[in-house]
Amino acid sequence: MNRKSFFIPASLLIAAVLLFSCGSKELLFTEGTGSVPFSCRGPYAGKTIEIYYHIPDGDVRTMPVQVVMHGMGRNADGYRNHWAKLADQYGFIVLTPFFSEEAFPEIAYQQGNVKDESGSFVSKDEMTYPIISEIFHFFKDNSLSRAKKYNIYGHSAGGQFVHRYLLFNDTPELDMAVAANAGWYTFPTDTIDYPYGIGDSAEKIGTDVDAFYGKRMIVLLGDADTLRQSSLRQTPEADAQGLTRLERGETFFEFCKEDAARRGVPFNWEKAYAPGVGHSDGKMAPDAARVLYGRDL
Repeated sequence: MNRKSFFIPASLLIAAVLLFSCGSKELLFTEGTGSVPFSCRGPYAGKTIEIYYHIPDGDVRTMPVQVVMHGMGRNADGYRNHWAKLADQYGFIVLTPFFSEEAFPEIAYQQGNVKDESGSFVSKDEMTYPIISEIFHFFKDNSLSRAKKYNIYGHSAGGQFVHRYLLFNDTPELDMAVAANAGWYTFPTDTIDYPYGIGDSAEKIGTDVDAFYGKRMIVLLGDADTLRQSSLRQTPEADAQGLTRLERGETFFEFCKEDAARRGVPFNWEKAYAPGVGHSDGKMAPDAARVLYGRDL
């Protein structure tokens, strides 16, 4: 009795293995627009962050990942929608986490929970900032993405979050950051107490200003963001930075640039403007995408 031997090409075997492995786990993040809940761990266990996302058509494995931080209106879905068309245009993934005011009030969102209610600095793993890396890995574990780094953008209150995120947090997976139209800033000087300066945080929690200047950040300013709205912090300390968001952003950038030169350390920041734009994320987003993905400064 003759037996026929069958030869299965290696490429088909590999394809079968990939099909089986992909089919064995249902992906939470798929092409299109949606949201996925993320359960926080560690000091924030019990809190849930809804991740609003948009994934364009194409090869998800190779797309850049863009984290977008919302403003004080806490409208993460709106920010995601502002960025969706830009994601389609440039070919990147948008992840917009929703930090509710109830779970993350100003001290925990805009100010990252750098100090507790007693006014003491907390350890880095107790701050809000490590949640961003956790969300990035959660996304990768539940999608086809193979991204090793991500970009982050924040507007208004989100811009406050972003620049303090770089100042007080280790960010080895971060590629580039954009802080847009922040209402006020934490200046990297020990001559001013936190939150307007870093105070004695270098001694207490190891704040590394030299490393802060070495990270890739763009301070993006709407050149028409010049109104003193009720939502703009108007304390003497904030007004010392400038009377408008535009002035404060320019003062912050120039201070840091000069401070880096005095220290003799690399300054890897850029300053860019959104022409004719006031305090509007919808109008800032195209310029932010341009400086991030078009590299047209």
